[in-house]
Amino acid sequence: MADELGAPAHRPLWVFLQSGFVWQLCWSSYWTLFFLRVVVDVGLDPLQLLMLGTAKEVTILLAEIPTGVLADLRSRRLSVILSFLICGLAIVGAGLAGSFVALVLTQVLWAFGSTFRSGAEVAWFTDEVGSLEVVDAVLPRRARFEAVGSIVGLTATALLAAATSLSTALVVVGVVLLGWAVVLKLRMPETGFQRHAASANSRFRQLLREGFDAASRPGLRVLLVVTVATGFASEAVDRLSVARLDQIGLQDTIDPALLIGGASVMQSLGVIVLLFIVGRRLAGPRLVSAMVALNALTAIGVGVLAQGGLLAIALIGMVTQGTARSIARTVTVAWTNHFTDRSNRATVHSFVGQAQSLGEISGGIGLGIVAQQIGISTALTISAVIYLLASGWSRRGHTRWPKPVLVHS
Repeated sequence: MADELGAPAHRPLWVFLQSGFVWQLCWSSYWTLFFLRVVVDVGLDPLQLLMLGTAKEVTILLAEIPTGVLADLRSRRLSVILSFLICGLAIVGAGLAGSFVALVLTQVLWAFGSTFRSGAEVAWFTDEVGSLEVVDAVLPRRARFEAVGSIVGLTATALLAAATSLSTALVVVGVVLLGWAVVLKLRMPETGFQRHAASANSRFRQLLREGFDAASRPGLRVLLVVTVATGFASEAVDRLSVARLDQIGLQDTIDPALLIGGASVMQSLGVIVLLFIVGRRLAGPRLVSAMVALNALTAIGVGVLAQGGLLAIALIGMVTQGTARSIARTVTVAWTNHFTDRSNRATVHSFVGQAQSLGEISGGIGLGIVAQQIGISTALTISAVIYLLASGWSRRGHTRWPKPVLVHS
């Protein structure tokens, strides 16, 4: 790998790793602070919490493929920079918004911005280094950088929020993301991307066809089903975890920002440890086994969060599921990358992102009604069962992995 990452690829490698660090620093801080703010400061009910997620995912569903095709058609570098810029503005808005409608608008803006980065960043890096094997090796390394970014961000913003306010901490996180967009404008190269001579309209249609063709491959179909299912289940976990902790005494302990921040730091440490142990094995067909195990572990964690009657037990469940899901995201990216080629990488990644959004929209509505009418614990228990079913379905990938791998660099 050292030879493959010589001088031409060295700069893209470090831009890729550092961007992962900064994105995760801001992303994990944003969501932790945001959910604390809407539960503790604004006081949204469970259905409103899930409607925030539904608004976000509807936006992603509508924007994912057009922005993915745009990245393949025009510039993946430009797409990544736009993503950091738009998402930074959304986080600043989330820190300033005070009404439910305003908070929904910040979620829509965040979702729109995130679709520019979805797939484009990995597609950019794959083209710059020109080797799928190198990308497979680097993705776990980047995930470790992301985990460290989470620890740094959560620690700093938890202390900042405790000293000032949740709103102030959110605004600072947004400014950091905006600053990194400027850094990328100055430092991010793009030498491996090839523009096509065909007209924009004809190339757009061609990329859509290629995306649908890739999605029809048996191995990717398995992943798409798993992604829809886990997306459905994850929406309740993402939106209701803090509300569940609040039910069993979150605000009766130390400052909630410090407690949730500490739990999230433990989650990131778990990611680092697990990736140190298994990171080099996350390649090729072994990605399937990893997905099976990670979804099963997520099911256990969500079940403990749902049924744990003590705050400490529920926190263990939250950390467990969060650790497993963080690594599963890396596995999903690597799995998807095995079913792309140079011309359509961002588009195919966008198809997978759209599958997740479809699941999350359905989960936001369905599990939101369950949480509102029956209870948060019941909604989370249903999510745990769905993760377990997704683990079983993931096994089908063993018999549907391409031989040889269908990738052209």
